[in-house]
Amino acid sequence: MLSRFTLATLMATIMLTGCARLAAVTGTSHDSTATADTSAAQPATGAPIDNNDSPSPFETGPTVINVSHLVTRTDDGSSVYVTVDGQDAGLLKKGEKREIRVAPGKHQIGGYVQTLFGFGKVTIASVDVTTDPNSPKNVVYSVTRQKPAFSETDATPPNNS
Repeated sequence: MLSRFTLATLMATIMLTGCARLAAVTGTSHDSTATADTSAAQPATGAPIDNNDSPSPFETGPTVINVSHLVTRTDDGSSVYVTVDGQDAGLLKKGEKREIRVAPGKHQIGGYVQTLFGFGKVTIASVDVTTDPNSPKNVVYSVTRQKPAFSETDATPPNNS
């Protein structure tokens, strides 16, 4: 009977020590004395959060790039984080379309997908798009033959979510 309590106590101590160390590393605390200023100073380490309240640099601009996620048979349904010239432009769920506004000129449209538990990311090769104010450009993300890719198309694909 004593050996069961010893094992339970040891496991509880290990679990609580792990939680305490994680709170110290991330700067979070269960204390009510923690201020918002200290949590705001910590850098974000996870995936960017798609928040409609924060302004995006890709909401205004004279040229338009329509990005869509075309669902195929080999697509696993993962959401894609779209990047424009290396900056996050937003989250693109399966079957979804997004309008990105940029300055005229040459841009790289690419993205990445979070790994299973969010410990890393898989980068998807970008496609070069040259925009002009006269006509919008259309970029499609699709998975063909187990290979994800962005490609420029002439017209916006149908919604097949």
